[in-house]
Amino acid sequence: MKGKNMYKSIDEFTSETVRMKPGVRAGVVAAADPHIMEAVVAAKKDGIIRPTLIGDAEDIRTVLKQYDEPEQDYVIVDVPDNEAAVSAAIEEVKAGKLDILVKGLIDTATLMKQMVRRETGIRKGLVSVCGVFEFPKYHKLLALTDMGINMYPDVDQKAKIIENAVILMNKIGIAEPKVAVLSSVEKVNPKQPDTLDAAALKEMNEKGEIRNCVVEGPISLDLALIPEAAEIKKYDSPVAGDADILLFPDIVTGNIAGKGMGYFGDAQSMDVVLGLEVPVVFGSRGGPARGKYNSMCLAARLV
Repeated sequence: MKGKNMYKSIDEFTSETVRMKPGVRAGVVAAADPHIMEAVVAAKKDGIIRPTLIGDAEDIRTVLKQYDEPEQDYVIVDVPDNEAAVSAAIEEVKAGKLDILVKGLIDTATLMKQMVRRETGIRKGLVSVCGVFEFPKYHKLLALTDMGINMYPDVDQKAKIIENAVILMNKIGIAEPKVAVLSSVEKVNPKQPDTLDAAALKEMNEKGEIRNCVVEGPISLDLALIPEAAEIKKYDSPVAGDADILLFPDIVTGNIAGKGMGYFGDAQSMDVVLGLEVPVVFGSRGGPARGKYNSMCLAARLV
């Protein structure tokens, strides 16, 4: 039986966000980037964010002129380089002046290195990336995790990745998401460690150690998403054919699947980094501006 999912499309989700006009305070780190500013300007005009632009002020003003945007509509924090931009963003978050962060013209390593430092950063738990996708062939929005932070997570780390994704899905209206702990097979095999992890995570869920969701695993991708495949293989689970969250065994499968599904699956998506004091919008610098706009909508709803 298919479960309820509040939104069937990303456009439906973003339209609802625009109606809400959350107006969250967004810090754009290394903001002098015409590509990210296209999404920032659109999100500002739709009432989703109130931007603080962090970076070289002269370069930022040049980009604003490209969009005929008056600089007085923005808070500009003038810093000389990207390292200083991250430091300034962290201080703004710690001072309670920002609700979300948005990655601009800066590489991920430079941004994350400072953010996850235990003494001076803004990490509050295990950090993970969760993407929410809309696929033409699937009946509801689907979350994929982790696609870019944790390389080879152990069982405890996978449990925390699930918890991050469940909190996200709860925030967007899915009360008890169904989690598919993916593998290439649906049976436990001692020679295949990811199946042992999957079985352990399912047991943790049954014991109440992982809450507010239903965890199934090990389960293959086709069984998680296609009801007919589950019927043919006689795989009986409430998650089969109706998953809300796909948990990948490692960064390799997660990254390849996320990019492959986005490209070949003709999908819209939005993603956010979780486990920090505020949600962070990453987005590939080569990705479409619309995806970054969608991701700002998602981050705004998590505040």
